[in-house]
Amino acid sequence: MLMTTDTGTVQRAMRGDREAFEAVYDASFACVYVFASRRSGGTRRATEALTEAILVRAFRELDHYRGDVPWAAWLLDVAKRALREHPVAARRRPARAAPRAPYTHAS
Repeated sequence: MLMTTDTGTVQRAMRGDREAFEAVYDASFACVYVFASRRSGGTRRATEALTEAILVRAFRELDHYRGDVPWAAWLLDVAKRALREHPVAARRRPARAAPRAPYTHAS
């Protein structure tokens, strides 16, 4: 899922621009939700709890975003750190493909 949030919008959000903050939140929510879903066991409650933890942490740390990396990369780093500390996600590792998964070809 592609997330586009320009640095200028994030910087405006950092200065307290409510519309910019909402734009950053809206642009970030779906990607964070998908990330959380894949790492929380897939239950709606766990996914929502992890999504909230990630977004709260990201917006608490918003003043640390310098704009030297894309917003999505910075947010992913925040999400990974939040994941290590979140009780639901800490108990579960993301599913991995079987080492010798069969190859299927649709004809």
